[in-house]
Amino acid sequence: MTPQQTDRQIPVAVVTGAAGALGRRIVQSLATDGNQVVALDRDTRALEEADAGWQKLGLSQILIMTVDQTDRSAVESAIAEIRADLGRIDGLVANAGYAKFGPVLDMPVSTWHRHVDVNLNGTFHMLQVSAQAMASARRGGWITLISSNLAASHGDQVGAYCVTKAALNHLAKSAAAELGVHRIRVNVVMPGVVETAMTSGMLAEPGVREGLLSLTPLGRLGNATEVADAVAFLASSRAAWITGAELLVDGGQSIYGQPAWVRQDRSVAHEPNWVNGYSS
Repeated sequence: MTPQQTDRQIPVAVVTGAAGALGRRIVQSLATDGNQVVALDRDTRALEEADAGWQKLGLSQILIMTVDQTDRSAVESAIAEIRADLGRIDGLVANAGYAKFGPVLDMPVSTWHRHVDVNLNGTFHMLQVSAQAMASARRGGWITLISSNLAASHGDQVGAYCVTKAALNHLAKSAAAELGVHRIRVNVVMPGVVETAMTSGMLAEPGVREGLLSLTPLGRLGNATEVADAVAFLASSRAAWITGAELLVDGGQSIYGQPAWVRQDRSVAHEPNWVNGYSS
């Protein structure tokens, strides 16, 4: 992070996974709303590219730091540096996450551990260390965890992702219950399928886009800005009496248990056959 001259009364928000499509939009929305934003990501090059884009938009109040949230000491050092340079931390968006397809029966243990380490442990590190800073400052604050609509339902071959995202929802409730006395609000945003580079490959599979849209009540996919707007709302004074909430931003996809990228044909015993989730 390169320290800049800042007004220490300006609220400071920290965003993890800031170099991804959703993270970039969250940073942009919070900065546009008047926050000093510290953008964290473990990918330095991607973070610098994102920063160049923010600068072109005239968003000069964004600072960047390379941090891997699975490294507890790195998280502690980053939060300490932010407090020293900017004088405060008012909010956190824990957006960084990990997902990899794999059936439960054959999933490498390393894949399971990676989901837990990034999605759950890493998010806990960010939440706890940030909350400690907010509590000690005695000014209150807000924390938003980015979960998924798949936290509410099962998806074949994304079980590890579903489990760890569901755990985030419960982590948020526990934190909201215990941190309210410090006037720290904790909420969850649960996005559905949005149009990003990450989802483009899956959506290009035969019949997937059409099938998913047919089961999305609002009839279209979302975009990163729409999710970021929900995050910005929860960070604002308009959400001052909202904590422990789970906000679905998925066009209603979860009503039908979507997305279902793959599914298992179980018609022959002991012979699982994985097929396109939207094939007939």
